[in-house]
Amino acid sequence: MHGYRAQHIHLQLTMAQLNQHKVVIVAPTCFYYQAELFREVANNPRIDLTVYFCSDEGITGVDTEIAYRTNNNLEIETTLLAGYKSKFLKNHAPNGSYLKSLVGLANLGVWKQISQDRPDVVIIMSWMNPTWWLIILACIKHRIPTMFMTDANFHSEKLKKPWKSWIKRKLLGNLIFSHISGFLCAGDANRRLYTHFGVPPERLFPFAYSWGYKKFLLESNELKNKKEALRKQYGFPSDTTIFLYCGRLSSEKGVIELLRAYEKVPNDRKALVLVGDGPLRDAMKEIVAEYKLDTVYFMGYQNRNDIGKFYTLADILVLPSIRETWGMVVNEALCFSLPIIASDQVGAGVDLVTPQRNGYIFPAGDISALTNQLSKVLNLTDEDWLKMRNHSRRVIENWTNRDIATILAEHIDTLKSAQA
Repeated sequence: MHGYRAQHIHLQLTMAQLNQHKVVIVAPTCFYYQAELFREVANNPRIDLTVYFCSDEGITGVDTEIAYRTNNNLEIETTLLAGYKSKFLKNHAPNGSYLKSLVGLANLGVWKQISQDRPDVVIIMSWMNPTWWLIILACIKHRIPTMFMTDANFHSEKLKKPWKSWIKRKLLGNLIFSHISGFLCAGDANRRLYTHFGVPPERLFPFAYSWGYKKFLLESNELKNKKEALRKQYGFPSDTTIFLYCGRLSSEKGVIELLRAYEKVPNDRKALVLVGDGPLRDAMKEIVAEYKLDTVYFMGYQNRNDIGKFYTLADILVLPSIRETWGMVVNEALCFSLPIIASDQVGAGVDLVTPQRNGYIFPAGDISALTNQLSKVLNLTDEDWLKMRNHSRRVIENWTNRDIATILAEHIDTLKSAQA
């Protein structure tokens, strides 16, 4: 009997290997929020994954230094690169950086690499640099199916001038997207973007842009009874409602609007904790001093190992972005059962925030609307808070309760069957 079972397991593994897909993902750099996604995909027996990185900025911390004005980067190479195969491609762009659109990445060797490796599928994570255009051309030449995996947001298209939208529609919808076999949709706002540019439904596949929230869920369980202790540790008042912002202090994040709205909230039992750094820090401190906002706390850039403490001590996360493709902090905050106040530009808000149930959505840039939302939560009853926190936790548990690697393998099956 044991021999039969061993043969059966061996047969299953053999069949999986026979149906294995050789997959290449081409990523701008090694983002901390995608390393777990790569590991999850690579661990599936039906997928032979290699990730090409166009830049090492995510490993060296150069991107963090530029975006957050800090060199506090402890995401060491062994942590970010463990559990999957990867290659770093040389970037030939002068003063190149994945942070620079159109001119930042020119990994000319990607053509040769794809020609040598001949993967079954290439997954592309952008369309804004010469590298991505080279990849598409190489895949056309070698008849390799390509897929897009981005978190680009439909709602940002509404902010563009009509002539810019028209040009983008022609370049993307008519020129680039017509050569793409499938689109891995991060969420509803991402899916609507592709639909907006004319991609037919049969080429749209549900997926995710980031993964790996089990660590946060476990950490939240460990810290859930330490809220008051953590507030005391960081010098925050224990009897106030703490609004938490996590991210870059920059104009596209709507942080100035957040301060203006916070100042207008008529309540003394409030505090605003700002985790992050960026070019607007000094301007924000001037506003805080001008309005004597002594309950605003600038905590600077925090290491990933400490960020869970701030989610734990807070009562609600606020993400007031003027432009935001997804908003990974929403996923993270939900792991700690936090309700969310987000602008309508935050892609994650569409899928993960249900108004009145675990948060609120307001029009981006509307200070009065944001003020009203901040004021509203200050009047919630303990029962309301508990319901919102419980709903947030259920949302992220349902979101992560998917076999993302098997889903990808099945998407590729569908794609290859359609092309057969």
